Amino acid sequence: MTTSLTTTRKIRSVFTVKDKKYLTPHLIRVVFKINEDQIEWLTNVQSGSNNKIFIPVHTEDQSSEPIIITRTYTNRKIDLENRELTIDFVAHGESSPASAWAVNAKPGDPLEISMKESTRPLVPDADFYLLVGDATALPVVTAIVEQLPSFVTAKVFLEVFGKEDEMMLCSAADISVEWLYNPHPEQGSRLADLVKSFVFPKGILKEYVYAATEYTTAKEIRNYFKTELNWDSHGIHAVSYWRAGQSEDETSRDRQNQRD
Repeated sequence: MTTSLTTTRKIRSVFTVKDKKYLTPHLIRVVFKINEDQIEWLTNVQSGSNNKIFIPVHTEDQSSEPIIITRTYTNRKIDLENRELTIDFVAHGESSPASAWAVNAKPGDPLEISMKESTRPLVPDADFYLLVGDATALPVVTAIVEQLPSFVTAKVFLEVFGKEDEMMLCSAADISVEWLYNPHPEQGSRLADLVKSFVFPKGILKEYVYAATEYTTAKEIRNYFKTELNWDSHGIHAVSYWRAGQSEDETSRDRQNQRD
């Protein structure tokens, strides 16, 4: 049996690629099969929640075992009826292990994935949401807006490589989406400046800000709301999905240092 379930309610299992397609020039959707061992546990895993993927990277010595690289991604969707697990990958060639794996993935390929059981909503209840993300945050932001109820409003700022990378966002909520184009995200972003210039609608009882961006941008947005505006920390979640010039392992250590 490929699935292991511990008392901490985590799963680590090998999934098989069912299908792959490019949603945009820089976003690859990989759909995995959900087998009998996996389907019961996935009932209590939230679409849009984080998961770890374990990517085998072969060294120059082809006779040796591959090195396993761990990366964090979002479960774009868990479809138990069709037994499909969907993960979207930012495609930027073969310069990183995850992108390289997705670019070369084909039906039948295995990938080990780890997830944690949770049905907690991706964002808390609010009347108005400000959602901010770069290309790496497209999966989680689109998952969030899909889960918003019809009686709330949201403003969405999304930064992608170019106009051809825009996507349709579906939501029952009243959402307004503004796209920014940035062909060189590693050289900086305008997202923080745009957030600082945003004026929240009047008469809103409860606002919530969710930002998922590069490390420097996330830090600037977090400091703006917490330090300059003195917001309650429960009203904002700003997370860094990556850091320019660093691997995810180094960025993860930075996240831990922020919490300590």
